[in-house]
Amino acid sequence: MNKRFLIINADDFGLYESSDRAIETLFDGGLITSSTILAPASNARQACEVAKQKNYAVGVHWTLHSEWADAPWRPCAKAGQVPSLADGQGYLWSGGKQVRKHAKGADVTRELQAQVDFLRQCGCDADHADSHGGTLYGINGRLFFINAFRVCRELGLPFRFPKTDGFLRRQFGGRVPAVVKGIHRGIAALGQKMGVKLLDDFITNPYHIAKIPDYESLSRYYEEQLATAPAGVTEVFLHPSLPDGELCAKTAEWKKREWEYRFLSEGRLLEAAKKEGFALVSWEVFS
Repeated sequence: MNKRFLIINADDFGLYESSDRAIETLFDGGLITSSTILAPASNARQACEVAKQKNYAVGVHWTLHSEWADAPWRPCAKAGQVPSLADGQGYLWSGGKQVRKHAKGADVTRELQAQVDFLRQCGCDADHADSHGGTLYGINGRLFFINAFRVCRELGLPFRFPKTDGFLRRQFGGRVPAVVKGIHRGIAALGQKMGVKLLDDFITNPYHIAKIPDYESLSRYYEEQLATAPAGVTEVFLHPSLPDGELCAKTAEWKKREWEYRFLSEGRLLEAAKKEGFALVSWEVFS
């Protein structure tokens, strides 16, 4: 495959009204080709209804933890079925540390399946799966990517994990430790051996807002990195949101989401993709 295909994905559909409205606007404007729904999130059912009504291409944004401690989510699995993923009140742990410490593989598999089932019950058929917060990529020292691959194989879903190491070179500034390269090769090989369809590359901005000087710096990052993508299928995934003063006050990182929405809404990513000769696709390219 010598041609380059590009999926433009907006993550976290169902998270908050400001991000959901941003995703709808981008879809309706033809500025993204994909999104992923956070099944346990408070607005997930509404996101599914919109996606069904407007025929958006959506996947399942698998999460094993809540986004905020002060507004936790319940698992999609029935009460008591995933005890190692929940705190004493039955909510998903806040953040990834408790997941790493407590989660059991069988509970992980049940919850992943339950989140796909939730989308289906809402009338949405997921066209792929990926990982919220990276907890299914092995970066937390747990082998939950095996659970993800098993569910993907069973359901015939492609999974967001790249076969090439471009994302690692971006993450490590070009100097990837040999052990990290080896782990990546092993995970990618396992996924392919299990019959799971994987991306060739993915691109996202890995930096916290404190390390991004301004909007132009963020935009140039995406434009420059797009030029480095190999032949095959690459996904650029962002986390766009309309301006939201309440959430910006809650976390400085929300400003990055607002910049990513601006970048997409101005059509700069589409222009860069056209310049580089990409064919725009959704995850249905793997069908």
